[in-house]
Amino acid sequence: MLIVVLFNFLLVMCAVYAFARGGAPERVVAAAFVAAAAASYAVIPAKGHFHGVEVGLLLIDAGLLAVLTGVALRANRFWPIWIASFQMFALLVHVARAYQEDVLPIVYFAVISRIAYPMLLLLAIGTARHFWRVRQYGEDADWCTRLA
Repeated sequence: MLIVVLFNFLLVMCAVYAFARGGAPERVVAAAFVAAAAASYAVIPAKGHFHGVEVGLLLIDAGLLAVLTGVALRANRFWPIWIASFQMFALLVHVARAYQEDVLPIVYFAVISRIAYPMLLLLAIGTARHFWRVRQYGEDADWCTRLA
């Protein structure tokens, strides 16, 4: 239970920081993280979960990957690429669980739940760097104007 409280605390702190100091990419990613976390709590069963592929979580992770990939393709930042990569790894863990049924439920749970911590760290670092660039140069473009 402590790990859930810690995650929720870090999620709220990173989201508040991103909304207060970040640009549009930081705010979009923070909102996506909060929405995905809320949806995850809604679909996780009370007992006996992670003995098979958690389809609800897989769909949430796929949706989050779509949002993060969109941000990574359009944002004028490098950190969204890393976050999208971490999310792709989380999605691949679901796929691996589908193909390899003897993966222990605790391992499956640990990997898909703990991958969020480095993603939150990247969001916080990306927000701090954006805030620094705005203070240093007066502006920091949020989105690329064209795809090259």
